[in-house]
Amino acid sequence: MPDDLNGGELLEVSLKTLRLRPGLFLTIQRMREGAPVHEAQFIAAIEGKGVMLTPSGMDSLKTEIIIGDEYLIQGFTGQTDFSFTATALNVFKAPFAHVLFAYPATAKAKQVRKSMRLKTALPAIISPAGQSNPTEVSIVDLSVAGAMILSSRSLGVIGGLFDLAFPIKFDDVHSNLNIVAKLRHSNHTDNEGRKIGLSFENLSREHKLLLNYFVGRITEENSFIIEP
Repeated sequence: MPDDLNGGELLEVSLKTLRLRPGLFLTIQRMREGAPVHEAQFIAAIEGKGVMLTPSGMDSLKTEIIIGDEYLIQGFTGQTDFSFTATALNVFKAPFAHVLFAYPATAKAKQVRKSMRLKTALPAIISPAGQSNPTEVSIVDLSVAGAMILSSRSLGVIGGLFDLAFPIKFDDVHSNLNIVAKLRHSNHTDNEGRKIGLSFENLSREHKLLLNYFVGRITEENSFIIEP
């Protein structure tokens, strides 16, 4: 069974390959025609034993999980769309509301992004390339290929180049990155700010290694599938 998702094709893989993170949002749907779709969050999985999900938001335990029935569970890791079917084994109200599903033999997965994206809250400074009028922004989404930032104002035109500077820290190592970024899209947010998508341009080998390590290491540390 191939566990290499780099081809962008729909593949059957092991659940462990997906590196699911606690808190990842999922949808669950009973395998019956017309069954409603409910939201849930991934808690943890014990390989070969079971998968624990907690109903999300207003659903609570009103999702009416039926023990013994099979459910379709779907989600997006930030890089890969995936789905699997699993039988509901039990419903628990304590110590918190959650459902135990059977551990699936395989999952269906398709890579839709080449780079893993990491949700962050990193402070950063951005300015038009070669200029010295910086704007303080926050990086809310980071990958090796680019970033999503929140800004209090518009920064410029689509396709413009900018100097982006931000610190990263892992394993007690501090690094300051200075990267050339291209503005790809810019949209209003609810609080009158801007959500701006950037792609990184001409990354040095050192910066690629640092970003790969930072994103991959944090993602791996936050995955939660327990080997028996």
